[in-house]
Amino acid sequence: MGNSLKRFFTLGFDRAFSGRGRKQFAWLVGILLLFFCVIYLVSWFFSFPEPSDVATPDSQHGASSSDVPMGRLLQLICLFIDPGSVANVTPELRWFSLGVAILGLLLVTGLLISVVSNMLERRVERYREGEIAYPLENHVVVIGFDEMVPMLVRQICSDPRYGNCYILIQSVQPAAKVRNRIHTVLDARQERRILVLHAQRNSTEELAKLCTTRAREIFLIGEANEYDHDSLNIDSLQKIVAIHSREPNCPRIPVSVLFEYQTTYAAFQISDLAEEWRKQIDFHPFNFYEEWAKKLLVKRCCGDGDDRIEYPALDREPVTRESDRTVHLVIIGMSRMGVALGVEAAHLLHFPNFCRDRRLKSRITFIDAAIDEEMNFFRGRYRHYFDLAPSLYRDMEHPDEERILPPNWMYGPRTDFLDVEFEFIKGRAETPAVQKLLAEWAEDPKQQLSIAICLNFPPQAMAMGLYLPDIVYARDIPVFVRQETSSALLDLLNNRLKKEPQNRYSHVFPFGMLANPFDLDRRNTRRAQLVNYIYAFKSTYGTAPSSCPSDGELQGGWNELPVALQWSNFYCADSVEIKLRSLGFGVAPPERLTAAQVEQMAEVEHNRWNMEKLLLGYRKPTPEEEALCRDDGIRKEYKTKRFIHTDIRPYGELGEGTKGYDRCIAECLPLIVRSTLR
Repeated sequence: MGNSLKRFFTLGFDRAFSGRGRKQFAWLVGILLLFFCVIYLVSWFFSFPEPSDVATPDSQHGASSSDVPMGRLLQLICLFIDPGSVANVTPELRWFSLGVAILGLLLVTGLLISVVSNMLERRVERYREGEIAYPLENHVVVIGFDEMVPMLVRQICSDPRYGNCYILIQSVQPAAKVRNRIHTVLDARQERRILVLHAQRNSTEELAKLCTTRAREIFLIGEANEYDHDSLNIDSLQKIVAIHSREPNCPRIPVSVLFEYQTTYAAFQISDLAEEWRKQIDFHPFNFYEEWAKKLLVKRCCGDGDDRIEYPALDREPVTRESDRTVHLVIIGMSRMGVALGVEAAHLLHFPNFCRDRRLKSRITFIDAAIDEEMNFFRGRYRHYFDLAPSLYRDMEHPDEERILPPNWMYGPRTDFLDVEFEFIKGRAETPAVQKLLAEWAEDPKQQLSIAICLNFPPQAMAMGLYLPDIVYARDIPVFVRQETSSALLDLLNNRLKKEPQNRYSHVFPFGMLANPFDLDRRNTRRAQLVNYIYAFKSTYGTAPSSCPSDGELQGGWNELPVALQWSNFYCADSVEIKLRSLGFGVAPPERLTAAQVEQMAEVEHNRWNMEKLLLGYRKPTPEEEALCRDDGIRKEYKTKRFIHTDIRPYGELGEGTKGYDRCIAECLPLIVRSTLR
């Protein structure tokens, strides 16, 4: 019993005085009351005068004929909080009063000052350790912390659309470490907008402290070096949705979720969210490598102001219908960045000259010493594409032996109708055989060559980018070199910072840096929404729209769209500018395309759509399945449940109704560009 009481009081005291100020103050009040009650009980052994007896000058000193508890209580309080009151008591009470005054001095003054000081110290300590949550609204929430987050925070602070809103960062890392890292990329004014909360992102209680229901935007990043990073992000997202669903009239808030692995990212391109989730959040999955692939090949720029880098297009010379040149992208290093670039290029590199000559295909070449394993994984991941298209394989130990990897003949003889081909080369890029091959490609007038160096070790990638065959630099062939943290060295070498005339390395460009990792303006989201509107307008009215609707109408139709169709619209929107370039137009499109141009772009659009569906996991039906799909019910079931799409075929074999949608998109290319120009 004694040990239990001792444990109860000592443990409670330790927890209270190492915790929040409210508990410390409660203990202080409790101790004061306890001692004062003891003093009050002891005071009944002494005779206290009435307050009126003390206040009357003519009254004789002595005990009062009637002591009342109220008079006693007031005098004890005065003695307890004011030691000077000892001089006003009767002589027989002075020793007792002195003891009360000393005890009050120790408890009230000493303990109170100690508690208040401790409360302030704990408050400062809790702030430094990121343990204080504030009632925020209209703020940006960043959940997790890795090397990307400081750059993302800098982007948000520099973007005028976010105003001066607070940015709340939740992480399991020490708050001091987070603040120190943020300090290196922000100025003092921007740092005042940053709040750090030390917490786990898989705890509902901790997530509730972020006030996400009142936030303007959420970035779910995750922590560095987590082996189950993507599953933890999904678990955290599920808890956020649950928090929002319990809040009445909670607005639909944009949530951008980072997926570290491209397989997880790809799964969310074809899997729809639950209806409850779609009501609560505007879901934006993103992957670092895929984002950079879009920056390099679609947006073709990164950074702002003096740090802005403009990237050349892979089709530097427009590939028109009459052109005999093809686009060739060589990717050295089949890393995650390399694979992302290759897949993004496969979505984009579709040109009208293939419609005239089926031999004029765009080519994507991977070069890697460990190509066998990476190739098998890549071909397995995109098996439905490789079931229809032959690919090339070459071992540079035997450079003259080129092997063709055939398609799957179960789909019949008419399979090779795709306009992009892949090539896999086993070898190290610095070897003489590979260097000779790169020089031959650079000299070939029939192809527009670009080289992307995607090695995982930045110094090795830098060395490779600076020591390619001389003709690569002489012909001003773009060389994209992946750098992780900074582009300063390449900027210096190619004189981009000095604004000097071109030199040997003028066409060597850094990419893949952690700076500006996310596209905050989401200009392409509006384009994708407009593509969706065009399809819906065509389906409803049978013709193409002549003008762009309001933002509210675009967003409303977009919110009702399944995730798979949203991604389809994104890929279509990404290809708008490359289509217009292949017609000979630059940044200023014409008011209207001619009928011949519309038909030409409709075929290109369908070739792009074929590639998109195959890369997203759909497949062409076999001849037996084709016969079964004449039944509308079976065709719909195959499309939604088995990912079998009967429109994966050459453009010439489509029905006129299906061709009408491709023509509608082609006809609206100028409208899409004009409606989304900055």
